[in-house]
Amino acid sequence: MVPVEIGQKVKEVFDSKQMKLTDFADSLGTVRQNVYRIFRKRHLDTGLLLKISQVLEHNFFQYYVDPHAAAQAAPPAATSADFEDQLALSRKEIDYLHKIIKLMEERSQLIQELEAKEVRLY
Repeated sequence: MVPVEIGQKVKEVFDSKQMKLTDFADSLGTVRQNVYRIFRKRHLDTGLLLKISQVLEHNFFQYYVDPHAAAQAAPPAATSADFEDQLALSRKEIDYLHKIIKLMEERSQLIQELEAKEVRLY
């Protein structure tokens, strides 16, 4: 039987989900440092592995049941819909940042005008 490096499998699936490490740690009820330890582990407690399977929506127990699954399994590839969603979110963020920049420029201009008039605000 091929030894299963379960921590490495967890890291592969975690990376493919594009989840934030702190969110993953929070979902597991632990801290980031422990997540890094999980990624390095060769064996995990079944309760913890069940929780990780639920959080990442991936059956890690399959690697123990099917010896070929460990060698064949690859994390799901991102779809074009995933990239389109990311692109839409990025565009929204860019628009929001443009608005912030515009407001900051207007604020700066007002401050300069007030300083030029030597208006005292008290």
